[in-house]
Amino acid sequence: MKRKSNALYAIVVAGLSAMLLVAGSASDSTAQEKKVMVSPSDLPAAIAKAIRQAFPNGRILKIEKEVEGEDPGQYDVEIRSGEKEYEVEISPEAEIIETKEVTAAATIPDSEQGKKWTESFGEEDCTFSPTGRNRFFILEPGYQLVLQSPTEKVAITVLNETKRIGNVETRIVEEREQEKGKLKEVSRNFFAICREHGDVFYFGEEVDDYEDGKIVAHGGAWRADERNSRAGIMMPGTILLGARHYQEIAPNAMDRAEIISDDVSMKTPAGKFENCIRIEETTALDPEEKCYKTYAPGVGLIQDEDMLLIKWGTVE
Repeated sequence: MKRKSNALYAIVVAGLSAMLLVAGSASDSTAQEKKVMVSPSDLPAAIAKAIRQAFPNGRILKIEKEVEGEDPGQYDVEIRSGEKEYEVEISPEAEIIETKEVTAAATIPDSEQGKKWTESFGEEDCTFSPTGRNRFFILEPGYQLVLQSPTEKVAITVLNETKRIGNVETRIVEEREQEKGKLKEVSRNFFAICREHGDVFYFGEEVDDYEDGKIVAHGGAWRADERNSRAGIMMPGTILLGARHYQEIAPNAMDRAEIISDDVSMKTPAGKFENCIRIEETTALDPEEKCYKTYAPGVGLIQDEDMLLIKWGTVE
């Protein structure tokens, strides 16, 4: 009887040992890396130098440092150089271990201040129309705004033309910009309004840059139906003070807007306007670049930097 008990004990011990061994192996195999975010300004000088040497014109999108795992002290850096993005692993000794090219998708980084920007707008629930309006944006053929400063002038005209972008029929809005009396840029912007919410979506633009009357470039052109691109919102149907959203989402076009005031009064050559909203525009491609615009209810854009509205209404 005792012998049988000893045998049973041995079996139990062996079983428990096996379970502990398996559990330990599973724990080791599922051990997770632990990383912390690092600001570019906090990079060690040797690491920063290695990045500059490898990518002289690169822009750092994200830095993580591994503090627990197989490679403690290693830096994992995401970099955009030209139209390409790379994932770079750098050792604590500032040696580049691996560089891997990744698809240059429309990655949405946060600004340096840690602000979050809305990038998903529920367009799958929208019924889109190429014609309509909300309180601060008019998308009706023939409607025109003209703004002017001492050196610049822009005419924004809603054309009686549409263009299909993906599955959406969009309205074309033309912007003709002059500088010192000479044509500088003509863009054809593609918009559609969500009937359910009144949001005006931005689906892309065609751009012609002019010099001495000739087209010399097409800077900033993009379409929401191209690879790694999607529509943003030009003007929300519901205005929320402090709201931040992307207007463009493409590898080469990532403009975004923040509603910074909703009770602005402004006098322009075309008249005085009340209850306006002011928007700060930036771009994720260069967060330091900023511009300010003001929109009046029932009218639309009345101020763009130093350009002010000089006339508005329907044209033939």
